Amino acid sequence: MKMKHVLAITILFSIHALFLRGVIAQDSTQWKLPEGAKARFGKGWIQSISFSPDGTRIAAASSAGIWIYDAHTGAELALLAGHEGGVGSVAFSPDSKTLASGGYGEILLWDVETGKTLKSFKGHKGRVAVVFPDDGKTLISLSTDGSVRFRDITTGQEKRVFQVTPSLGIIKFFYALIGQDATSRHIHLDKINENGILALGYRKGVIQLKDATTGKHLKTLRGHKDYVNQLAISPDGSLLAVDIFNAPLSLWDIATGRQLKTLGESVSLGGKFEFSKDGKTFIYQTSFHGIELWDVATGTLRATLGKDKPEINVLTFSPDAKAFVGGSSDGSIRFWDADTGAELSVLTTGHTQGVNALVFSPDGNTLAGGYSKMLQLWDMNTFTPRADAIESTDKLITLAFSPDGRTVTSAGDFTFTRQKRDEFRKESVTGELSVWDASTGHNRAVFPIESHKGEAPVLPGQRAGSSSSRAMGYTFIMDVKTANGIKKHVKLQIHGTAAFSQDGAMLAVAQNSSLATGNNRFSILLWDIPSQQLQFTFKGHEGKIKALRFAPDGKTLASGSKDGTIRLWNTTTGDQTASFSADMNTALAFSPDSKTLASIYDDKRIKLWDINTGEELMTLKGNIGICHALAFSADSKILASGSHDGTILTWDLATGTKLTTLKGHDNWIKALTFSPDGKTLASGSEDGVIFLWNILP
Repeated sequence: MKMKHVLAITILFSIHALFLRGVIAQDSTQWKLPEGAKARFGKGWIQSISFSPDGTRIAAASSAGIWIYDAHTGAELALLAGHEGGVGSVAFSPDSKTLASGGYGEILLWDVETGKTLKSFKGHKGRVAVVFPDDGKTLISLSTDGSVRFRDITTGQEKRVFQVTPSLGIIKFFYALIGQDATSRHIHLDKINENGILALGYRKGVIQLKDATTGKHLKTLRGHKDYVNQLAISPDGSLLAVDIFNAPLSLWDIATGRQLKTLGESVSLGGKFEFSKDGKTFIYQTSFHGIELWDVATGTLRATLGKDKPEINVLTFSPDAKAFVGGSSDGSIRFWDADTGAELSVLTTGHTQGVNALVFSPDGNTLAGGYSKMLQLWDMNTFTPRADAIESTDKLITLAFSPDGRTVTSAGDFTFTRQKRDEFRKESVTGELSVWDASTGHNRAVFPIESHKGEAPVLPGQRAGSSSSRAMGYTFIMDVKTANGIKKHVKLQIHGTAAFSQDGAMLAVAQNSSLATGNNRFSILLWDIPSQQLQFTFKGHEGKIKALRFAPDGKTLASGSKDGTIRLWNTTTGDQTASFSADMNTALAFSPDSKTLASIYDDKRIKLWDINTGEELMTLKGNIGICHALAFSADSKILASGSHDGTILTWDLATGTKLTTLKGHDNWIKALTFSPDGKTLASGSEDGVIFLWNILP
């Protein structure tokens, strides 16, 4: 089954993030803004990347659109925006003049020189990956709906369509129904006549080879009995690289269906890999963040590199196969020599991971954004960074400016630890605070905070030992529908539930670890920051605590729980002052005068409460969605809510009616905050973008 003149294309249906940035042009913050926005900070979480065949451009697909960069300097050239809900895949035509992009159920063709849309194709019903064969006349697309389509790009007509059928058996049929039959896919096409192979990986190490034209079954390979992470076919069509979870990487002969060799002895936990364009080199990201460089002909390891670098999210070769690129979780992009593994260059980036927290300085001149292990400070007068992005030692989940605006304090993830020895046990929650200079971004101090529950007799049946877990943290992925009815996956990463008081003097942390005993499992710890001492432990909730918020005056802490209650706590005495039923409790916000609390009741209602009486003051009704962010304007006249599908709603609190619908984000809204003058709303999302919205003239 060996072929001549072939093109290998890797289609991965789990989105990998590459964070690429060139030199930031000052006006790029205003490029292709959604209606109602006045600036964009960050360029969105990159989902795929493509080099132009002539080696002059790089296209990076993100939630904001497609960013075009100069491949030599990294300078921004253009932003192509047209897909609703972000872009998942991009590919240059062989002559480098046309760019294809795949979104959710839609394919767009772009003129690279002018940035104009040439054509729009629809037909798929899921996330779409695109590729050009070398004839440049046909576009091939694969979708998570299981369809493969061949289309004439001149006429727009479909030349060939086939559906990837599920394997036999009731379990496989069930997986097919929910779109999870094949765990990985790779299509290999002949340059001349479009014949080729479609390789599909399944659970239990099963790999099926199908005819890429008809979908007819050709051969079944069976490897290690675990699910197949990835597949890649060598450019000459002779080798299949197989990555199966918990097994070493292996190479198979496609013609005979036999396993030829394994690359090393380390088992895979799901890294990234790719063949070079000339088929001579194979790169693989190990489970320990390193990159292995293999010689394909001999199966020998040339070099291991990058172990001291952040996690690599994407690996891809340059068109001439002389270099390869690794995109890292810290947003950097690094170029390595494909022969020696020597690092050639490093570019800083503007494509960041999800935004977890936002806060304005007291004078409104600075906006601080907290990402995963990164802090960015923005000048609100020039819309430029005050300093380079600052890397933290821990994930940032909440931020606070000092009252004089000179420093920013950040808190990261918190860890619960339980230790048992003989008849005694000790439970504690530990975390880390960092203090940053708001002008220069320099780190002024890092100090740990820790709380010991104390020691008590071990309960009957308990044994000596120790264990630990995050005090809270989870990733939630769900399907939502866009305005045009297309379903897409959105992801929410919750690193912890914590909140600073407005002046940064107090920090509250939810303790939701399943390892905690008794009523400590759903407790809240309150620290005094200047003294670094635990002040109170609030107990009473009977379910996971999902939201915390201080009143602006610092006298009250509100907590929302999965148990269906909101509880109010006096931060001076440690007493619970109120409790009322409020259903969902995924977001809370206090009015500036500290008298009114807003809470999410369900996906169609927001309730406002009088915190002195516990009386319900108002119910706001609309298509709110699952909401994790609420914010009052400075004059208490407007409330903003952020949804799981990236939509932001603003509400008139005098009438209880909806004012505006703001659309631009591609994923969960995780942070909302108004500027002190109330004229600007800042929003941060899991998509890695911060938007500034005009609220008042």
